[in-house]
Amino acid sequence: MNILKRISYNPFSIKLVKFLHLRPMARKVYYLLFCPKDNIVNVSLSGISVKFYAKNPDELRLIESVTGGKGEKRVLSSLVSLLQNGDIVYDVGANVGTYSVILAKSVGASGKVFAFDPETESLVRLEENIKLNNLNNVAVINKALGEKTVSGKLYISGTTGNFSLVNIYDKEAKSETVEIVNGDDFAKQQNIPAPKAVKIDVEGYEYSVLLGLKQTLMDPNCKIICCEIHVGLFPDGITEEKVIELIKSFGFKKIETFKRSFSAYHIIAQKNDEA
Repeated sequence: MNILKRISYNPFSIKLVKFLHLRPMARKVYYLLFCPKDNIVNVSLSGISVKFYAKNPDELRLIESVTGGKGEKRVLSSLVSLLQNGDIVYDVGANVGTYSVILAKSVGASGKVFAFDPETESLVRLEENIKLNNLNNVAVINKALGEKTVSGKLYISGTTGNFSLVNIYDKEAKSETVEIVNGDDFAKQQNIPAPKAVKIDVEGYEYSVLLGLKQTLMDPNCKIICCEIHVGLFPDGITEEKVIELIKSFGFKKIETFKRSFSAYHIIAQKNDEA
């Protein structure tokens, strides 16, 4: 079984399956072989033990990629190592809660995670995973963050985690109307405290999220940005260089890079050597 798992995550195997258009079938087979019968996956990371529901093949793959994949595991472990009991974290693009749940455990009962996500089905699973882990320190917020407070279309590719406010899929991609709020304004209106860390994973919408959180990110209490940079998914006029320069302009000078795939990577940016 372990050999089959290694083969399924081999880059050549992944490319071959995509080329042959067999990914949906391959994921179903993988799910049948490796998902526990109760659909609950136990995860351990940096001394933190949590559980997640995996009720379909894509959810299982997402959970394994975040906690077992080399890039995601490294970045999440590094982020956890920078947090302490009592810290405040914003999880922007929380999805089913793989980051939110682990970060909530790492900041303890005296800390808090504010989990932002506008996608309907993801929010259901996010709340289920919070309940599964008996967490009382996660606030779920059914909104997207951006530069302006407007209604927008969230494009959905049909698989868990593949949602974006940028139409990166095809002309026939389904969508749902969601509320986008300026992060600074919303935090002020709701009396949400400034975070120590902000995690952002928004499939190409990073620049708008960062602009909307300008005052929050410049706050002296905010020390860390963990952001996935989706090369090639940005709207017209936005580049990865512009995203990085914007982050630096907020005072984040120390930047560590974690490769995720050929088209995406994570950064952890800090304002000083000791966050």
